[in-house]
Amino acid sequence: MTNPPVETASARRQKTRDRLLDAAYDVFAEVGVDAAPVELIAERAGFTRGAFYSNFESKAELFMALAERENAERIEKVQLGIEAEIPKLSGLMSGTHEEKLEAVTAAVGEFLRLQGDDRHWCLIEGEFRIHALRNPEFGAYFAQYSDMLLARLGDMLVETLKPLGVRFAIEPAAAARIIVATYHSAAERSLMVGNGSSPSDDTELQRTIAAIVTMMTVPLDA
Repeated sequence: MTNPPVETASARRQKTRDRLLDAAYDVFAEVGVDAAPVELIAERAGFTRGAFYSNFESKAELFMALAERENAERIEKVQLGIEAEIPKLSGLMSGTHEEKLEAVTAAVGEFLRLQGDDRHWCLIEGEFRIHALRNPEFGAYFAQYSDMLLARLGDMLVETLKPLGVRFAIEPAAAARIIVATYHSAAERSLMVGNGSSPSDDTELQRTIAAIVTMMTVPLDA
């Protein structure tokens, strides 16, 4: 009979951090970053205030860790979507404008589906921006981190467009910024309207993003 594996201290610590991050995700969305006491986050995670400070020096450090985790997960989803869509786009290099637009629309729809219901994330993103505007130190970090994410996303989109025989006419990161801003605007509107809809179900958003992508592209050899 074999003994069950012993959980290491580092594994336990990571589980504690993950639970605190999960709790912070919900609490920040509910009451905002500034109004969220450390005690509430710790309690929601099932820990004491001391457990919080043994894993994070401050709420600001927790906030940054949450931003990095959530953005990394979303970038990974985009990467998975691109890997799934590229084979579907292959062979369309000589297709008509309408065929390419239809293919891009379908790809956008798949990317949005992978993101799922992002209403909680929309609130958290809003908190990130507000906190960045109010706190210069976090603002500098957030701006630099956002630029890095957009550069990564732009490079991914470049690979997605290659099978269609097109490239962005502007810097890929700038194109990614426009696409992300369009998505965030739609996500915020769905929250304001409060009809239970999600950007992933918004066919008009799919067509809009696809049209924007198409308008920002030129032939590869141009």
